[in-house]
Amino acid sequence: MNAVTKNRSLVSIIVFLLITNIVMLIFFLVLNKPVQRNQHGRDQNGMSEILQREVGFTKDQLNNYQSLRKEQLDSVHILFDELRKSKMDFYNLLYASQAPDSIINNRANAIAEKQKALDMHMFNHFKMVRNICTPDQLQKFDTTIKKVLIRMTGRPGHDHDQKNK
Repeated sequence: MNAVTKNRSLVSIIVFLLITNIVMLIFFLVLNKPVQRNQHGRDQNGMSEILQREVGFTKDQLNNYQSLRKEQLDSVHILFDELRKSKMDFYNLLYASQAPDSIINNRANAIAEKQKALDMHMFNHFKMVRNICTPDQLQKFDTTIKKVLIRMTGRPGHDHDQKNK
């Protein structure tokens, strides 16, 4: 293969890669518009839309839900921050040369207490949202909230799914 043929081949490959990259950029920047999401990657009104679409919440029920949600968000952020701090305190013990078992257990118990407080708060929030439902909506809400809880708590592993089938 002579130098001219080699150069032509290399230029062709470079042009092809350049065009491919431009097409990919256009696809990701222009054609693939994501849904508006908040800083945690969730839809801003995702749960409201689900309650309206799947459960059949009215405007008044949605307004009640939004006020509950606003109150809940303020306090849940505090609980998550406390839980995060407890976990950091616990895992920072890895860097201590000699951490007594009693301190390790105390820090682990602090995490458990914070997690319990967070779960109790979420439980009470979902219970209050459930109380907004009319008797006709309860079954739809219960079905919908089960899906939400599965997303919140994580899906069971593939092996677990296979055993339950």
